[in-house]
Parts: sequence; C-alpha cells; structure tokens
Amino acid sequence: AAGEKIDARITQFDPKSRKVSVSIKALEVAEEKEAIAQYGSTDSGASLGDILGAALSKAQDEQGKDD
Repeated sequence: AAGEKIDARITQFDPKSRKVSVSIKALEVAEEKEAIAQYGSTDSGASLGDILGAALSKAQDEQGKDD
C-alpha cells in the first residue's frame, strides 16, 4: 500500500521515468550471503541457526565477563 514501510533492496533505478524497482527477496538473499561470509560456509554441515546460536552464546559469555 502507498506509504507502507518495508525493508527491501533497490534492484533497478530509472531516473528518466523516475521509477525505482525494489525486491524484498534480493535483500534476504544479500543478508544470508553476508551472514554466511561472516559466520562460515554452508558446506560446514551446520545450519545457519546452529552457527548464529554459537555466535550468540559466545557474545553472551563475553558480555558476562565484562559485567
């Protein structure tokens, strides 16, 4: 709907016709690629949830040491 806020990636921009094409799926794919690059490859056998869970646990442990 007009005026609705969404998170998306700009996929095309045509200044002549003043049109912008956006894609929610393209944003999700880009975020997944970034997470894989940061936390490990998909070939490791671990799921993204396993990898992010381990990273979260590590961050919480480090935060607990700082307190």
